[in-house]
Amino acid sequence: MYQELYELYKKNLPFVVRDRETVLRIVQNEGNTVIEHRDEQNKLAGVSVVNQNTILLLCVDAVYQGQGIGSKLLEQSEETVRRGGYDKIVIGNGFDYIMPGVPTSKRYFPAENEELYPGLDETASDFFTKRGYTHTWNCNCFDMRFPLARFDKNDLHVGDTVEGVTYRWAVPTDLPGICACTDDAFSDFTGFYQDEHLYAENGSAKVLIALFDGEIVGTLIVEPNSSNQLGSIGCTTVKSAYRGKHIAVNLVTIGTGHLRDMGMKDAYLSYTYSGLDHLYGYAGYRICVYFMMAEKTLRRK
Repeated sequence: MYQELYELYKKNLPFVVRDRETVLRIVQNEGNTVIEHRDEQNKLAGVSVVNQNTILLLCVDAVYQGQGIGSKLLEQSEETVRRGGYDKIVIGNGFDYIMPGVPTSKRYFPAENEELYPGLDETASDFFTKRGYTHTWNCNCFDMRFPLARFDKNDLHVGDTVEGVTYRWAVPTDLPGICACTDDAFSDFTGFYQDEHLYAENGSAKVLIALFDGEIVGTLIVEPNSSNQLGSIGCTTVKSAYRGKHIAVNLVTIGTGHLRDMGMKDAYLSYTYSGLDHLYGYAGYRICVYFMMAEKTLRRK
């Protein structure tokens, strides 16, 4: 059943980038409630995956859309959340996430460096808006993408020193300094940097660090994926005392160049927010999809 669910998701949500293993891990969580709608031939036509007060995935095959299946699945999902004792329901990001929210072309606040996926529209966000859901962030949420054939910044490399700041790959002994940097900059990222696989000698994913006088003052996670030639960067941090010195821009530029040199066709940045479109846009990234961070207060019955 889970493979069938994954294929439904992959076919009908092409604007969401999430690897197969991650999606399957999330939808198979033992705490999930999976609500299915099958056609007369027992083919999966639509599904909703609910955990706690979150709809992790609500998807109806395009062939069956417009028949009220999505509305029925949403009603059942809301009832499941209500029975769980919650008075609020969210779409996308809960205890874990397949996507941050509802993929859409709708921007809720001004943005820059936008180049949306062809075919992306407001259909999905309109569906939830008409049913009482609102975008709850006071900024935009989006993914960004960079076709690396356009990458032409060849003046920065791993090992370079710029205005006293040296950029190099991290090794295991750098972890305490990395955590001190992320704790200062944005502590929510610290857990991601504690993954030991990022420091494996022969691993593909790496941590790029910026050092000033031996102190780690900036970090970036860089991860190529040879199976689809789509590399990612993320979790950029710079210590508060060192901001305004182009350290973040240099980290992103060097990390992106590494992805290009590793043979990636595109670089990708997921689940980010207003303000960072300027930082990453400077390096060449463009907003490719927005997310409605949808939420609704449930009425008691």
